[in-house]
Amino acid sequence: MRTSSSVATLQGRGVRAGYGGCEVLQGIDVDVMRGEVLSVVGPNGCGKSTLLRAVTGLIPLYGGEVRIDGISLAELSAMQRARLCAVQPQVEAPLFDYTVGQFVLLGRHPHRRSLAPASAEDHASTSRALEQTDLAGFGKRSIRSLSTGEWQRALLARALAQGAPLLLLDEPAAHLDPGHRFVMHTLLRKLAREENRAVLCVSHDLNLAAEFSDRMMIMSKGSVIATGPPDEVMTEPHLHAAFQCDALRVGMNPFTGRPGTFFAS
Repeated sequence: MRTSSSVATLQGRGVRAGYGGCEVLQGIDVDVMRGEVLSVVGPNGCGKSTLLRAVTGLIPLYGGEVRIDGISLAELSAMQRARLCAVQPQVEAPLFDYTVGQFVLLGRHPHRRSLAPASAEDHASTSRALEQTDLAGFGKRSIRSLSTGEWQRALLARALAQGAPLLLLDEPAAHLDPGHRFVMHTLLRKLAREENRAVLCVSHDLNLAAEFSDRMMIMSKGSVIATGPPDEVMTEPHLHAAFQCDALRVGMNPFTGRPGTFFAS
């Protein structure tokens, strides 16, 4: 569901990036509008996580341009970027023995002056993020006591507490049980539609991506194979080209009418 605004919250044109001079992204175009969820899918090593790092300035661009709210990424300071986009990484190890509440409160750093105490708004945003991620009773627990799935939800809560209009999430449902996967993706869709946020979500779960996304982008070998609504993008030719797996089949969820994948053994 797109808003009437013609300016994408995130806009990338001809994005080229990689590591150590080795190009991974080969001229990617990507747009994410407020009010929508865009899921990026593709095989391991195709450049999905690299795309997130490139559009947030974590790695330099070899070519192309990225704009956030119409402003070139190169013109934004680190603090300005943090106010505009919140990132949930795929992997992050807890470095200090914070409580869950203290860890989620870190998401408010872009809104606080140096050494200033947390405001009532900061604490309210933290409490709300804990509730949204089903961690309301975890505030005083050590982050080192969390299960892998609970830690994944704490990472999302920190990103939500940041209050940025653009959410960039790398495998947010990894390690979660089916119930929490459903709740998380329902939440992301709600944030887009009711809070007018732009959500870019990297996912390996084709079926979840198809169910909860407004648009999908399929990547392979650093390039885009297709971008569009799930029922247009989730086709067997596209999936076979991306995953090199002829056993993948596409059908329709009888309850929602959305496309889903199956294996023909």
